[in-house]
Amino acid sequence: MDKALHKLVVEALDTAKTRGLSQKDLAQASTLGEVALSRLKKANDAKFSTLSELGKSIGKKLIWVDDKSDLAALVSKGQLF
Repeated sequence: MDKALHKLVVEALDTAKTRGLSQKDLAQASTLGEVALSRLKKANDAKFSTLSELGKSIGKKLIWVDDKSDLAALVSKGQLF
């Protein structure tokens, strides 16, 4: 898996754990099963839809922006969030 994508997976799982959610709780909060979550941690690939669903289950969402974007400016203009 791309390092950036893997970082998102780890961040989502760490966020869930910090919030006191077990893997079972996270699976119930999403359309992903416990086995799918376990595989995702070890996977070399993940679909955008899977990452999106994982994020949604912890209150986050994926946003596609240009690499050259000024993220702070987009946020302050209300164009990102």
